[in-house]
Amino acid sequence: MKKRSGAGLRARVGAIFVILAATVAVVDGCNGQNSIVGGACVTGYVACADQCVNTAVDPANCGSCDVVCPSGVACLDGLCGGPVDGSSDGSALGDGSSGDGSAGDGSFGDGGDGGCEPPFNRSSACGACDVVCVAPNSACLADPSGNFVCAPPCTPPLVECENACVDTQTDPLNCGVCGKFCPSNLCANGVCQGATPGDVVVLGHDYSSGAAGSSQAKVLTNAVFIPPSNPLRVLSYEQFADAAAVARVKSLVQSAAFGRTVVFTPSTTSADLASPTLAQSYDVVLVYDQQGGAPANLTTIGASWVTSLSDFAKAGGVIVALDGAAGQGGMPQLLTSAGLLAVGGHQTIPAGTPVAVVAPADRIGAVVASPYGVYNRSVSLQAVEPEGPNVIYVAKQLVNGTPANPVVVHKIVNP
Repeated sequence: MKKRSGAGLRARVGAIFVILAATVAVVDGCNGQNSIVGGACVTGYVACADQCVNTAVDPANCGSCDVVCPSGVACLDGLCGGPVDGSSDGSALGDGSSGDGSAGDGSFGDGGDGGCEPPFNRSSACGACDVVCVAPNSACLADPSGNFVCAPPCTPPLVECENACVDTQTDPLNCGVCGKFCPSNLCANGVCQGATPGDVVVLGHDYSSGAAGSSQAKVLTNAVFIPPSNPLRVLSYEQFADAAAVARVKSLVQSAAFGRTVVFTPSTTSADLASPTLAQSYDVVLVYDQQGGAPANLTTIGASWVTSLSDFAKAGGVIVALDGAAGQGGMPQLLTSAGLLAVGGHQTIPAGTPVAVVAPADRIGAVVASPYGVYNRSVSLQAVEPEGPNVIYVAKQLVNGTPANPVVVHKIVNP
């Protein structure tokens, strides 16, 4: 066994003394009250038995919770007794400097922790040092005993929306949920009052390809962003969809959000779209091209949605359905059986095929360059519901320069 030199032993004893002193300073500086109540530990501290501790120097939780160093042995850099070679980077003492080989190369606290400085009445240090308040307990408030604890910022039934306490049962800007806007400016029992038409938009593109800012992307984002709510809540039906196309659609939508927040809720279960409370939970139902679904199965699934999607649209909801040229081609059956749009079939159209926007005044065709060339896996819709006041053929395939079958259809659903 290698014998330690007297100088090396003295240096190590001195290092242990410094660490023990620093450990005491950490505890004393925090008043030993780092309990977590509705909050979380800041970076650098770990929750052990409901306390925020520094596992780099705590001999009762050395390196991880409940690792106890033997009596008289200090915890250095998360190891009882310190690293075998005696090195330390000094960060455990709070100076944040790079190591020079000695355990105590800086004085305690000069790393600017700041979280252990009183008063402890703020969300970054609530009731004790290094306890930070996080949602839903984001406020640091005094409890009946006068102690500051992390708690919800609003008194029920009020809830916090955009740093304000509001009643979502009556607030037309946050009706039922934060960000749900009522065009009527009337909200009762968490439901917008007044009837507004809903929308069904069928696009003959699956968006497996296509550039952001392109006309093909624009008809998609025009449809998705019809509701004015922020955040925009989108139920994303992906059960038999191509994962790459799903990711591409979400990317295109996010690229056009322009400051709005879009929250996608993925669904791989058709029963999710049969819920009678869709309008309370979502603003948009997005149905991707279900290329992996057998037509007969999609027919059955669509039939199970008739009532729920009709009620959703009549409540002002927006349904966007994509139909592409890949897979088993069962989207016409799904659209028809769900009552979204009667479609007899579809026809693949090659990439680059020109499509004319024949209804530029419609909100789906607004600011869309015409004609535009389609990307891969696009289709025209055949034997669809006839045009009328509530069924608008927004874009049609050009055949020898003449508009033919529709590629984009916008159907308005009255309450």
